[in-house]
Amino acid sequence: MINISFFDLARVVTAHACGLRRKGLDDLLYGPDHILQSIDALHYANHDRQIRREMRLLTVGPDGQGAELAEQQRQIQQQLRAARNLVKQRRVADLAAGGALLATRPTDDPRQVARAWLGRFLSGEKEALVRDIAAAAGVSPAACTHISSIQQKITKAIDNGWLTAPVSDLVERTLSLDDDAFRRRLLADAGKQNGRDDVLCHPLVLNRWRDQLHAVIGDLKPSAHSRMLTGPHDVSTHSRHSTASLGQLHDRRRLFTALLQRREECTMLITQLNDALTLAERRDPSYLQLKRAADLAYDELVRRYPDLYRHIRAALQPYETRYGRLSMPGSRSDLRRQVFTDLERLRAAPLHGRARQAR
Repeated sequence: MINISFFDLARVVTAHACGLRRKGLDDLLYGPDHILQSIDALHYANHDRQIRREMRLLTVGPDGQGAELAEQQRQIQQQLRAARNLVKQRRVADLAAGGALLATRPTDDPRQVARAWLGRFLSGEKEALVRDIAAAAGVSPAACTHISSIQQKITKAIDNGWLTAPVSDLVERTLSLDDDAFRRRLLADAGKQNGRDDVLCHPLVLNRWRDQLHAVIGDLKPSAHSRMLTGPHDVSTHSRHSTASLGQLHDRRRLFTALLQRREECTMLITQLNDALTLAERRDPSYLQLKRAADLAYDELVRRYPDLYRHIRAALQPYETRYGRLSMPGSRSDLRRQVFTDLERLRAAPLHGRARQAR
């Protein structure tokens, strides 16, 4: 039943959050196959209890039913936090098992930082070097293609068979929609819980869906009487409304929370997609060869442009400790932008030392 009807699933996760226990129910709702759907249903149930409680307080005032709705919402929120934490734990475990768990902080080795910044500054030349070195090592031309956007990365994954996501005519038509038509489509999808628009979940559509959801939520926020983009604040203390205005407020807040629910669904799907791409790339035979090619490309850039490399090291030197490690407060991006501006000026200077080409 919970696979057929979203509202059945919402009733079950709500009952479970409020104390219902049955053998196997935890595994059914929060096992790997259903946990994202259960989080989606909990998200809906949380906002549903809030809106119902607010409308009751605005119409009849405080009473036992309103208090019961508030307690249900508290328990649903508690279960929602637990489910989100479980997803994070499983994600970390999966990435760690696949050898793809990223470092939690950037390197503090100034030599590595300087090489990385030089490669970023000379990105076109670096990518050409990577392609040449990898091709010489026998890597296929398709694997050496530089990826400059998430759409290209997804297309490559589909072409390589890493993702099973056929690009149908319906997907292509959706991608070709202008912003107004796309917004109408996502609003129509947000207005229903069963029978959702699955095309919006296609990997090539996900990022546009997320961006447009964020824009529509921002536009709707004032009329939904919400001060935040992350969730609706409590309006139950507002002055009494007429029956007509109360109905309009109810409808706007229902739509607003449905859009928030869809945005969380979209964000979870994007995270899943990124993890799948990362793990698939690491499993590809060319992964280690391309990493080796990139390392050699950085070394070659340092050999070709020693003056630029020395300039970056000099800019980093004030932040080095006596142990030769970097200790930089805050973000490095401001310093990197300033360094790149200096490098542009150095390259444009007359009689600048030219790159020594490897022969």
